[in-house]
Amino acid sequence: MEEEQNNVNAGIEEGGGLSGPLIGVIVILAVIILGGLYFWGQRASDDAMIDETSTEGGSDETAAIEADLDTFDIESLDSELN
Repeated sequence: MEEEQNNVNAGIEEGGGLSGPLIGVIVILAVIILGGLYFWGQRASDDAMIDETSTEGGSDETAAIEADLDTFDIESLDSELN
């Protein structure tokens, strides 16, 4: 019985058991890096969309506010929901 346990443990002690965890760590790091790049790209596109829609003037005059309301596209307001 002890000889069987020694034979099983001998294969692990020879150094062959290190490649599995190393591959696992590499895969996990790759997923984290790719996820970070994806969210970074999403954030950049969201910032670009905000900059694109920010066309209002800095005035608080009634005519300027009405002009800002006229240039704002209300139809695209819920485009993300579709």
